[in-house]
Amino acid sequence: MEYKKLENRILDKVRLKIAISNFYEEEKPMNIQKVFKMVAMFFIVIGLVAGVTYAGTIVYDKIFNEPEKIENYIDELKVTENDLSKAITKEEAVNKAVEQLKRYKINLDTNYIKEIELQKNPNYDEITYVITANEHDDFFVDAITGNLRYFQVDDGLSLEEVEKCTSNREDMLNQAKIKLKEYGYDENEYKISYVSSNDGDNENNSYLWYITFSKEYDGIFNRFQSVSMTIIPKVNKVTSFSISDEPFENNEIKISMEQAVEIAKEKDDVINTENYIRKSTDSKLEIVRVNPEVYLKENNLGKGMEEATLEDGSIYYYYTYKMNGRVRKAYTVTFSYENRPFGLTRTYYIDATTGEVIGGEDIFDLSTEARY
Repeated sequence: MEYKKLENRILDKVRLKIAISNFYEEEKPMNIQKVFKMVAMFFIVIGLVAGVTYAGTIVYDKIFNEPEKIENYIDELKVTENDLSKAITKEEAVNKAVEQLKRYKINLDTNYIKEIELQKNPNYDEITYVITANEHDDFFVDAITGNLRYFQVDDGLSLEEVEKCTSNREDMLNQAKIKLKEYGYDENEYKISYVSSNDGDNENNSYLWYITFSKEYDGIFNRFQSVSMTIIPKVNKVTSFSISDEPFENNEIKISMEQAVEIAKEKDDVINTENYIRKSTDSKLEIVRVNPEVYLKENNLGKGMEEATLEDGSIYYYYTYKMNGRVRKAYTVTFSYENRPFGLTRTYYIDATTGEVIGGEDIFDLSTEARY
């Protein structure tokens, strides 16, 4: 397939949708009860101030810590001798890729490997071997564990041919489930958590489908333990596949949704220096990763993004803080406002065990602090 043409066409549609709304998180319906237990809140607030958090009568260690700043991000991108001493060799990475790809019915012919590059991601402390074969086939292998993280393979079709491979949702789901089973994943353990396509306006015109299967805890999907595929159902072809299996603490639910909403309101009163007027609240229990968004806003540190000019003259934007926080159950409390630009909401993560604010989404305004 002529990937660049297809990619640009899809990205144009994606950009349009992002400008209108955050389409990935399509719906967040939840009725909010108005009863709040003052006694429990008293213990939570005192605990946060004292360095530990109280949920009921049990004492828990704090979950959120001051985020680590990456002082020399561009330098941190460089692979050092210390990195190499921790990583498996290129030969080992290729051998592990060849072996694991058999599960996906892919024969990686080492004679056609074009490049093997060791890449670093300072924000998540990740080191990855990127193995490129042929012209468009890429395979990502964790350089520490040797585990396959992702692959993308050419379907062998032209853009014009792919555009004729339209399929409806039912056919796609059936084909995706067959692929999941064929790859050796238990359908009782991995369940459908997300579905979209290259044409969200008319799914029957879609030829590329994106589907995620996730593990489930207490009725909550864990996207950090999931597998995702891009599939062309009509030709029975998976063109990309990613595997996520991060440690999950499966923490206890010790505070109520009502308590979480009140905690989020108190934090929003501090964060909302623009004096946006809250008009509605949605909340749900989810599995999230701890992040520094709220902390940065509250401490006037900006969005934590900087820019650098590379040797070729291009501008490179990057986050200056570590983003590899723990994965926890938390209430996501989302506020909409009467007067916030672009109709943006703010979401706060309230830890389901300790009641701490452990992160958030869309905390910064697009037009000012979060211009990148």
